[in-house]
Amino acid sequence: DRYAAIMKPILTLSWVLLALLPIVTNAEAWIAWQRVGDRIPAPIGGKTGDPERGRALVVDRHKGNCLACHALPIPDQPFQGDIGPPLHGVGLRLTPAQLRLRVADEKQLNPETIMPGYYRDPRRFRMVDYRHEGQTILDAQEIEDIVAFLSTLKTPLDPEAARHLATPVSLPRDRPVSGYALLNESTREMQDDEFANPGMAEVDRGRRLFHQIGNNGKSCATCHGEDGAKLNARAIAAFPKWNAEFEEPFTLQKQINLCWEDQLDNVPWVYDCTELVALEAFVRYKARGEPIAVDVSGPMKPHYEAGRELYFMRFGQMDMSCHLCHDVYAGHHLRGQVLGQGHVNGFPEYRLGSGRMTSLHRRMTECFVSFRAEPFDKGSDEFIDLEIYLHARSNGLPIETPAVRY
Repeated sequence: DRYAAIMKPILTLSWVLLALLPIVTNAEAWIAWQRVGDRIPAPIGGKTGDPERGRALVVDRHKGNCLACHALPIPDQPFQGDIGPPLHGVGLRLTPAQLRLRVADEKQLNPETIMPGYYRDPRRFRMVDYRHEGQTILDAQEIEDIVAFLSTLKTPLDPEAARHLATPVSLPRDRPVSGYALLNESTREMQDDEFANPGMAEVDRGRRLFHQIGNNGKSCATCHGEDGAKLNARAIAAFPKWNAEFEEPFTLQKQINLCWEDQLDNVPWVYDCTELVALEAFVRYKARGEPIAVDVSGPMKPHYEAGRELYFMRFGQMDMSCHLCHDVYAGHHLRGQVLGQGHVNGFPEYRLGSGRMTSLHRRMTECFVSFRAEPFDKGSDEFIDLEIYLHARSNGLPIETPAVRY
């Protein structure tokens, strides 16, 4: 009782501080502004913009990050996107009032745009990460600073400079193309060479787990042969698939974990833990070259449809969806990276950017975080449904595990 009496006010104060956190981190959550036609006539909050601060925000990858999608006359920044139009001379084409609306909430003019609403009403977003809940991406002062900078861009893009801008890579829309096609030659060679492929370290770890003796004296190799010689590549390529006994879809990880528990009498692992990812990498590696063939008919169809809905749904403070990146803007440059079609035939894959082996559920989590959205749990029904849809989109592509990606 004495302990409870001491802890109760401490816990109460903690909850109050947590509740106030969004207010403390962004006291100015959103100031209502008036739209007139295609512009916001008055500076938001009466702020006066500074072009130098605006330039810094345009470049900052954690703030405006306008270079992710637009080319700008900033020669010291070599990696510039081509998702949106070049902004050279935009100060001639648009007034500050017109620029203000486009920066604050371009969706007012084009609801389908990929451009974030940097000063959009935060109540319009879905599943925002708790760190950004109730906040705008930029505050009113930062919006005015960017408008001030863009208004200084009075020189149109000349034809010679235009030749050096990034241009989209042409990708077919009627068939899946592996991300392998977008790699440069040296990265392809890295993936193809088992001695150079950094993902093979996790495959070897999975191989050791495959031969590890369980609590009943058996190992995965007892049923599936030394080094997985008896593994059925076609069956591996069919995951995720329906499990009639459990009456639910099973991913390859769920199947491995079930065998680990039932066949070897081991304690099951937490979904997507490093051991499960390593074993999944080894098993998928043994099916390399086998075309993905996921059946989404029958009882799998509702899960496929649910995954499709999630694929097209916008999430987070950035108001982004998988569909925008991997369908609408596939082939375009996001800064220096070419957006692929988002196929999953290489997972688990080694990502050079993070320097680690990455499972599909980890990658989906990373995307949600980049949207500033609260991700679903790894192994959740939502992520499994999304995995089913993503695999079905990849049907026909050969398994490349461990793929190497940027």
